[in-house]
Amino acid sequence: MARQRFDDGPHASESQAAAVLAALSDVGAYFAVGTGPADDSWRPVAQLYTDAALLEGIVGRVQARMDAAEQRVAVSTFFLGFAARLWSIGLGALAGHRLLPDLASEHLLFREAGGQIRLHIERPVAWRGDDVEPMLADMVLEWHLARLTAALRRLGPISAKLLRGNAASALLGAARVFDRDATPGPGWRLARRLCADERLSDAIVFSDAGYRRTSCCLYYRVPGGGLCGDCVLTTQPDERGKVT
Repeated sequence: MARQRFDDGPHASESQAAAVLAALSDVGAYFAVGTGPADDSWRPVAQLYTDAALLEGIVGRVQARMDAAEQRVAVSTFFLGFAARLWSIGLGALAGHRLLPDLASEHLLFREAGGQIRLHIERPVAWRGDDVEPMLADMVLEWHLARLTAALRRLGPISAKLLRGNAASALLGAARVFDRDATPGPGWRLARRLCADERLSDAIVFSDAGYRRTSCCLYYRVPGGGLCGDCVLTTQPDERGKVT
């Protein structure tokens, strides 16, 4: 996506953007993003996409925390959680305040401990307007998740379709949390429109009963895990991956 699309148009003040981001933390942990001066423990998110050793170390700590036998299970879990944080911040600000925060990877910062990620923006910028919804999709899917997908797939085999499913599931999950399961709330309506994007449209099937992914996130392969409510599978496979 061309960066200049964000350089034009009406901006909120830095104080307004910071106030909106602070308010989002009341919605839930995945909506939280810090603002203001940051110390050296924070790194640019862009490093996740370029530093293979850094990313592999984080995935390894996720795998250890989950006691997962396979790296791909930890990769899927890390991707799902990271996508949920990005979508939650963008969707919450846009659906709740009609502002789109700039989540560019060069100044969106992260800190990680034990595979758990926190996010921070020193000087938040946000745009307002009626044409910013597609910009949110580009911001999350192109600036971040496409690059993260490529970086994770360099670590080892992982299905691109699975990761697209995680991206869509994270978006819809963020909407449900934002709306506090009100149906249909502003977050859900926004998420449904975003799911029509061609980069997500094959990842989710909607019906009168709700929605299901067209892939599985592999959580059932974690000790004590099971199938998620939106999983493509209706019966849990056995240890060899066969449906019982």
